[in-house]
Amino acid sequence: MKKIIFSTVKWVLLLICLPFVSACDWEDLPAYEEAEISAVQLYYRWASNEKDPVTQEPIVKEQRLNVSSDVNSESGLIQLTVTVPAAGGDFTEAVRNGVTTNPLWGQVTVSTAARITPMKGTAALGTPDDWSSERKFSVKAANGNTKTWTIKIVQFNK
Repeated sequence: MKKIIFSTVKWVLLLICLPFVSACDWEDLPAYEEAEISAVQLYYRWASNEKDPVTQEPIVKEQRLNVSSDVNSESGLIQLTVTVPAAGGDFTEAVRNGVTTNPLWGQVTVSTAARITPMKGTAALGTPDDWSSERKFSVKAANGNTKTWTIKIVQFNK
């Protein structure tokens, strides 16, 4: 008896929810056309002296670098001024002295629903890359518009 009631309840709920599933029409959704990069962040990562209690592998630490960006949307060029923050906490003076433009980990903010793809030898964002030379990316908007962006560090301050 319980099995029949549960089965009936399940079908009733399904029938009630069915109109909501078909209420959305993909054509009503906006097709975003922007293929912009609005912000760039860079991080330095290092293996600390701390060990993971389970694997006994070194724990990776991360320090966000101070980045100011000059974004030229028309030319697709972003020039960065990067400043390594002062030592403090896990980010010791010895670690700070080891920070260079290679390797750094990059992160960007792109337009809504856009996709970013590395170009011409640039590593995927979120992986280590050599930022001593310019990095190129293709940003594809939701509607298919594509724009090539060049990001380069023009000043690196320690």
